[in-house]
Amino acid sequence: MNTYNLPDDLLDDGPSQSDEVAIRFYNSDRNSVKNRIVLNQNMINVLVSGTKTIIYPDATAVVQAGELVVLSTGNVLASELLVGTDRFTSVLFYFSNEVFNRFLIKYEHLIKGNTPTASRQPFLIFKQDSFISHFITSLMSLLSCGGTLPAEVRQLRIEELLLYMLHADPQRFHSIQIITRDRQQLQIKKVVESQIGQPTTVDDLAFLCHMSTSTFKRKFNEIYQTSPQKWLLAKRLELAADLLRSYDESPSGIYMKVGYQNHSSFSEAFRNHFGSTPSDYQQMYLNVSP
Repeated sequence: MNTYNLPDDLLDDGPSQSDEVAIRFYNSDRNSVKNRIVLNQNMINVLVSGTKTIIYPDATAVVQAGELVVLSTGNVLASELLVGTDRFTSVLFYFSNEVFNRFLIKYEHLIKGNTPTASRQPFLIFKQDSFISHFITSLMSLLSCGGTLPAEVRQLRIEELLLYMLHADPQRFHSIQIITRDRQQLQIKKVVESQIGQPTTVDDLAFLCHMSTSTFKRKFNEIYQTSPQKWLLAKRLELAADLLRSYDESPSGIYMKVGYQNHSSFSEAFRNHFGSTPSDYQQMYLNVSP
């Protein structure tokens, strides 16, 4: 079983900011079963021949030749089977959430008024038609010339594909926004809530979420309606207060358990938040009769 980080492992010079969109032609003459795939960007996989199975933690997609699948970021197991053909062939489009968000803003006037089809699956499967066939043929002709397509061309081609999907099925297209947003929000929540008791900075949290700091702050605010700094401060001090309401903890012994590197900064933050020092808070609480 192999592990691949995509699209990073496909890029000649490694991942970079200029690769918000990556397009690759892929073909193989053998079956592969349960490769571990780390999808660092969303992906559209246009299957030309063969069958592909993608296993998420909570759902499984089986994609046949003549279909395309939109996959959200995350860890998946992927199998490729030849199934009646001598080659497995597909065209892969990788695009960041930033690219998709810019698309939604640019074409907001086309999207308004469409009610999204409810979908909690981390993928969407579409049937290919004559437009997609011609689109892929022209793209494969460009790719066959060798080298990497210029960033401007990649941006135009992913925008063209997304526009067509929006035109062909506007209600289901809305679900792409749902799956990318839901999984990204879940990732942010898992990361930040696991780091409450750690001396993790906002920059560290952004890195763990595979985002720039500015993007992380914006996404965080959309979820929690506050800044990550304020949220972390409140959560860490609430955890400190819970610990202080125990006979087994001392004020001088808990600051590291709530993400502070020294006792003085913890005491000052606690006093500013609760109006008393950690020692006074514990004393007042423990002296209260049940």
